[in-house]
Amino acid sequence: MPDHSPLAIANEFLRRCAESVWPAQMKIQKLAYIAHGWNLAINDSALIDEAPEAWDNGPVFRGIWNHVRDHGYRGENCILIDPKSKSEFEAELSAGEQAVVEHVWRRYGHMDAKELSDLTHEPDTPWSEAYLQRGRNAHLSNDRIKEHYTNIAITSRG
Repeated sequence: MPDHSPLAIANEFLRRCAESVWPAQMKIQKLAYIAHGWNLAINDSALIDEAPEAWDNGPVFRGIWNHVRDHGYRGENCILIDPKSKSEFEAELSAGEQAVVEHVWRRYGHMDAKELSDLTHEPDTPWSEAYLQRGRNAHLSNDRIKEHYTNIAITSRG
C-alpha cells in the first residue's frame, strides 16, 4: 500500500469536520498522526510519507504545519489546497486505509485539540520517548508508533 502526503490525510479529516471556520491545526495534526499509527498497527504499513516530529504539544507533521502557516486553509470545508495547481490534496486510499480513517474519525473525531494532544503525549508514548530522549523536533519511529497502537488494540480487546 502506498503511503500518502500528510496534507492529503489532513484533508480526509477536514472533509469530515465540514467546518466553515478554520479548525485548530493541532486537532488535524493529531487525527492524522493517530490514523498513521492505527494504519501501521492494522495494515502493517505507513499511511503518511513523512515522519512525525516530537513538538511541545505532541506529534506534528511538519508538512501540514508549514502549509497551514504559509497558505492557510482554503476551499469548501477549509480544505488544504495546492497553491500552484489550486486543487485539493487528495489520496487514493485503499479499502483498509479508508477503514482506518473512518475508525479514527468515529473514535477520536469528537475530541478537541487539547484532548487529542493529551492522548498523544502521555508517558511511554512514542512522542514522550522521542521528546524526552532525543529532544524537541526528534522524529518518531514508525516501528515504535506501530508497537504503541498495536498495544492499544490488544488492550482494547482484552
